Amino acid sequence: MLEKFLYVCPECREFDALMTDDQGAVSCTNCGANYCFDEEYNLVSEKGAKKKTKTLADWYRGIRKERPEEIEDDSFPRVEGEKLFAKSKQTELFQEKPAGIFKGFKGIRAKMYKFRKIDEGNLYLSNKRLLFLGKGEHSIGLDELSSCTIESHMVIVNTKRGHAFSFEFLEESGKKWEDIIRDKIVEFYGLKEIKEFQPRITF
Repeated sequence: MLEKFLYVCPECREFDALMTDDQGAVSCTNCGANYCFDEEYNLVSEKGAKKKTKTLADWYRGIRKERPEEIEDDSFPRVEGEKLFAKSKQTELFQEKPAGIFKGFKGIRAKMYKFRKIDEGNLYLSNKRLLFLGKGEHSIGLDELSSCTIESHMVIVNTKRGHAFSFEFLEESGKKWEDIIRDKIVEFYGLKEIKEFQPRITF
């Protein structure tokens, strides 16, 4: 579905506004713009009498300039100086757990890990941390993150704790969450230039 990639409407700049109906037609629930691919697989936007055609990559580069604004949510337990910028819909939280020892050639041994689901609820993103609230409370400071990437639809963050967490967003764009988490990491470190986020955050 297009909205998994274009999580902001390129026409009105509204987050989470594109929707695909049962017939596969994509439109913006906020401004009414319609989107479809032409014969050359470029994405066409139609709004009223206006039509625009660009590659999907060009549309995406345009929406990457957008940043979510600060929001209020009484369910979020703020700490001093904390500002909230995003709350997910229903999301599953997985944690990397030891799953055995790999025995290789010439006695080489390595510990194996697998992701196991540990909770289900909502993910919050602030200027200081990721906070997952479900049956439990799981807080991960932005300063603890050592990488941030996406595989399929799951966002994976490695931590300085020695294990990773992953988030599966059941009702919204995982790409959106990868991008906005990365943006907050950049803001957190201020003047330091981040060269890459995977396999590790490097400056």
